[in-house]
Amino acid sequence: MYTVHMDPSARLGGMKAAVGEAGLDALIGTRLKTVTHACGAFCPWRSAVIVPAEGDVILVCPSMDSVRLGQEGWLDRVVGYSRQPMMATVAAQITELGLTGGRLGIEDGSSVYLPEGFITRVEYLDLQGALPDAVLVDGHEIVDRLTRVKEDAEVSLMRQAAAIVDYGHEAVARSLRPGMSEKQIAGVAEKAMRDGGSEFAWTFTGGQEIASGPRTWTGACTPATDKLVQRGEFVLIDLHAMYGLMLGDVAHNAVLGEPTPAQRTVIEGFSATCERLVENMQPGRTLGEVARQTREFVAEQGWAGFIRGFGHGIGHMGDEWYPTLTDVEIPGVSDPDYVLEPNYMQEIAVTANLPGVGGLRMERPLVITDDGNEVLSKVPFEPYIVDC
Repeated sequence: MYTVHMDPSARLGGMKAAVGEAGLDALIGTRLKTVTHACGAFCPWRSAVIVPAEGDVILVCPSMDSVRLGQEGWLDRVVGYSRQPMMATVAAQITELGLTGGRLGIEDGSSVYLPEGFITRVEYLDLQGALPDAVLVDGHEIVDRLTRVKEDAEVSLMRQAAAIVDYGHEAVARSLRPGMSEKQIAGVAEKAMRDGGSEFAWTFTGGQEIASGPRTWTGACTPATDKLVQRGEFVLIDLHAMYGLMLGDVAHNAVLGEPTPAQRTVIEGFSATCERLVENMQPGRTLGEVARQTREFVAEQGWAGFIRGFGHGIGHMGDEWYPTLTDVEIPGVSDPDYVLEPNYMQEIAVTANLPGVGGLRMERPLVITDDGNEVLSKVPFEPYIVDC
């Protein structure tokens, strides 16, 4: 289906090696990120992946989806559960591996990202009860480290995912006019992206985020509504597609009619900050340094009152949000001391929100290269103006 070569044996080998290096006999991964990374298939139901330091990686998923995942993924061992809790099936597989008294990693923690998938209290108690001799320790950082720097094939797939979203933006640009509802705009984009090869409109943010007028001022998630866009308004168009499990996310903006002087000020500050953020994303710098440098630039220009950012994680299904691009250390959210290296991927972001004037949002997947970076979307930062 895809023209890039994935190397599942290398990926799975790397996961198993990391589990062993962490001093674990196996990792029981419940996060969407971990399950996807290990099985290589779209896995929407509550599932777990068992990654032993030695032996085959095992996917445990609802029985109704086990045949499909066995066909579409790359794991040889896919085990379904239906009439017992998921962790009872996991424990049975751990027993078969001879690891009932082993040191087992789980994925514990919390996140603002709703689909994260950390182990629940009930699942933990089920696992603990079924394997009383096992030592359960938190191992969620293992996959965080492994997914931070992307494989070359993942970069290629994300480049195509971003191109599909760009195609959606082009369709909206051709169709946008006063009187359209935000939902209609989302529909135009969704059809174009599906025609262009998108596999999934990821639903975390309501699929396609569209906002207009006062709804652009908040800087928050903006699922499309029935509101009709009006002449003189900013229109925020934040589109999402998936290709080869990689999540394309590109936010762009439009102005319906000639911008006012106040709107021009917002546009100029926003566009300049976007350009500076890209300039700052250089190998060898830390995420904290990039955030500080960009924020200092905004303050020097007098834009601190309405410009914020500056990005979050991005990757395959479930590989979202962490780490955010900030110099503030927040457990499970940020890593300001991380040094940018080739194939590290970040969803760079800038928001400009000035109540009474308008709001803009930029999001682009960016990958660090040996000597700089590549913005994978080719949509320009400056909003386009609709002649109306």
